[in-house]
Amino acid sequence: MKYQIRALGYDPESDELDLLINSDKSRDAEAIPLDAGIYVRRDFKSHMIVGAFIRGYKNFARQVAQAQEIPHEIAQREKLADVFQAILDWQSEVGMLSSDLAAHLSEWPPEEKFLQVLAKDSV
Repeated sequence: MKYQIRALGYDPESDELDLLINSDKSRDAEAIPLDAGIYVRRDFKSHMIVGAFIRGYKNFARQVAQAQEIPHEIAQREKLADVFQAILDWQSEVGMLSSDLAAHLSEWPPEEKFLQVLAKDSV
């Protein structure tokens, strides 16, 4: 399945990045903890992936930028390795969010011009 990040928000105080995946609005969903501080959000009824959040985003982004291997045993065990890899690929493409951009993303809803840059069709 192809995963598309539709929107994102960043809370600098908690250093948490929230992603909407294959969905235009937030929905009630269960949070499934994976590796590297990533939690995937799966819709209760349809079991579709509708989002994710990354705790400790700055560290996660740094690891991806430095091409460090990020273990993904839990993602594999939960049969969510494909969405885990899609998030890693997306992060590799966008790089670490700048402080200025992160400040804009903490305002919800974020301005459309930022989403056009970061929430491409390629995830």
